[in-house]
Amino acid sequence: MSRLRTKEANLLSKKSSILQPGSATYGHFRNSRRFNPADITEVMHIADKALEIAIATRVFKDRQGITNEELEEGRIQQNLRPTAIGQNCIPLPTCPLIPDKYRRIDGACNNIAHPTWGAPFTAYSRLLPPNYQDGIWSPRVSVVDEEPLPSPRLISTTIISDIDSPNHDYTLLVMQFGQFISHDFTQSMDMSYANGSAISCCDLEGTSILPPESTHYACMPIPLPHEDQFYGTFKQKCMNFVRSALAPSHDCTLGYSEQMNKLTHFLDASSVYGSTPEQTRELRSFHGGTLKVFDDFGRELLPLSKDPLACLTMEQGSACFESGDTRTNQMVTLVVMHTLFLREHNRLARSLQALNPLWTDEKLFLEARQILIAEMQVIIYKEFLPTVLGEEAIREFGLGLGYEKEYSLDYNPAINPSITNEFATAAFRFGHSTVDGQLRLYGPTKMEESIAIPEVMFYPSRMRHQKFLDEILSTLTTEPIQDVDPFMPEALTRYMFRGGNPFGVDLASINIQRGRDHGLRSYNDYRELTGLPRLKDFAEFGPEIAEKLYKVYRSVDDLDLWVGGLLESKAPGSLVGPTFRDIIADQFARLKKGDRYFFENGPSINPGYFSPDQLKELRKASISRIICDNSDGILLSRQAPKAFRKPGVPGNEFSDCNGPEIPSLDLSFWQA
Repeated sequence: MSRLRTKEANLLSKKSSILQPGSATYGHFRNSRRFNPADITEVMHIADKALEIAIATRVFKDRQGITNEELEEGRIQQNLRPTAIGQNCIPLPTCPLIPDKYRRIDGACNNIAHPTWGAPFTAYSRLLPPNYQDGIWSPRVSVVDEEPLPSPRLISTTIISDIDSPNHDYTLLVMQFGQFISHDFTQSMDMSYANGSAISCCDLEGTSILPPESTHYACMPIPLPHEDQFYGTFKQKCMNFVRSALAPSHDCTLGYSEQMNKLTHFLDASSVYGSTPEQTRELRSFHGGTLKVFDDFGRELLPLSKDPLACLTMEQGSACFESGDTRTNQMVTLVVMHTLFLREHNRLARSLQALNPLWTDEKLFLEARQILIAEMQVIIYKEFLPTVLGEEAIREFGLGLGYEKEYSLDYNPAINPSITNEFATAAFRFGHSTVDGQLRLYGPTKMEESIAIPEVMFYPSRMRHQKFLDEILSTLTTEPIQDVDPFMPEALTRYMFRGGNPFGVDLASINIQRGRDHGLRSYNDYRELTGLPRLKDFAEFGPEIAEKLYKVYRSVDDLDLWVGGLLESKAPGSLVGPTFRDIIADQFARLKKGDRYFFENGPSINPGYFSPDQLKELRKASISRIICDNSDGILLSRQAPKAFRKPGVPGNEFSDCNGPEIPSLDLSFWQA
């Protein structure tokens, strides 16, 4: 470890080994930053501890002659806490004997027997053991000759095309809400230097990969093919890629490396409130239970960011926002979702104060937060998941909600709710295929503007335009989603995070490389896990796809999970194929059944349980109601009740926001 630290110190003195602001890949790095610099220090401190355990595992493996298979099977069960290296384990939080009424901001102590489950800065869980070449952390290699797997960029340009394939049954809101909730429970963080500087794995011009003596141990750069028709124009041969920060395992034993989730793993609206008490304090107004806002001439917007690197420009008059998640400004449509839920919290807090004028700021904040989390959970399980997964998966995995005043009996303290690596790094990234490369804004009779997605990445100043919020909400709830398939817009495969540069990074390549970084096994292994037969030949995907796959992969058992999942035929009634469907359904079953504070749980389980009447009201929640209550009301006064579905058709006609078709919660049941 000391040798690595010495090399890192030497690299810090070289400009070429530090990623400089302004580049597209720096935009990717910036995307994982927190506005609180202390969090970066904490992440790297935990990652260093995990790396020490990985190094100790490698030494132990070599001395004892342990095989990779034995590591995968978890046969090294020695508890490290009583040993000298035990200081590197995740500290166990002190949990009260009587559980708190409200879930903790940091998610800890949800399960008293496993108090770190679901807490931030802890490891993802796994459906299958990872596939590392050395059993510990080295990326997997081809099953044919143990040579490196093909370049992710070569796979991207061969398999992923920019073809318009709209699915007119569903709206763009599916994509945008999916991204919003994914930022509620999963975020990896690239490793960085101890001082927070970004690591560079390519030379300053991107024309070559840095030589070994100038390469940080966390480097895993993506080689760009010589014949790349896009990046070749700019003489690019290297796309920067830095490995994810590690975390010690929950049980604190020697073994393979695990990646860190720096958010709470629960569905707890941490994207609104943050995942640490320090973040939450920064976001609260401490007046009437509300969150801070930026008052833009009477319109409540997210508070302005203090981080000078949070957006492309911080010049006077521009807007760059702050929320419970650092990625807020990544897309202006994401800013819109954050704005809706910020306003919803403040609307709830003010309504509760009117009903209970003696409640303190703290009481109002906690009650409004508890209601908003429940609303989000209802929207996810009642509207979003049936749309993405289909009713068959809802029944099979027990994802349905109860009826009116009934409490749930689903809670199982043996279920670890933590986000699985396969879900975070592959399956839930299906949403990248659903992005449309253009945002179309409509006037009363015609389209008035079409905005290329890269033009509003880290540049959300349009939020200050008076009509823009309502215009975007109209677009999200009427324009069709792109289908889930091996098609992605060039906005994501050429221009992601480009800023002012002529090119950006390729999100498809990043997804493939991230899966390898995290040790995901091949697609075939997950097919087998979900009960499907293993593929024996690429021809099973059909001749057109098979021809492309043969060009890049040497074996069907080399196929990356994210790629294979996008190539699958749809499961019945689902937007995704059966492998992704089951991985996603399994995760949301864990989040429902492994969360003591899930809104449906009754007094024998949930210390902050809702009354039967409150439960009945909460089940009325809908994303359409959130939009109706929190838009600016300039252009929006009507909304289809099922906002994820095609509007204006029988059964989903446009309805007045004040009418009974889009029910409102009766908050009088919260009057003390």
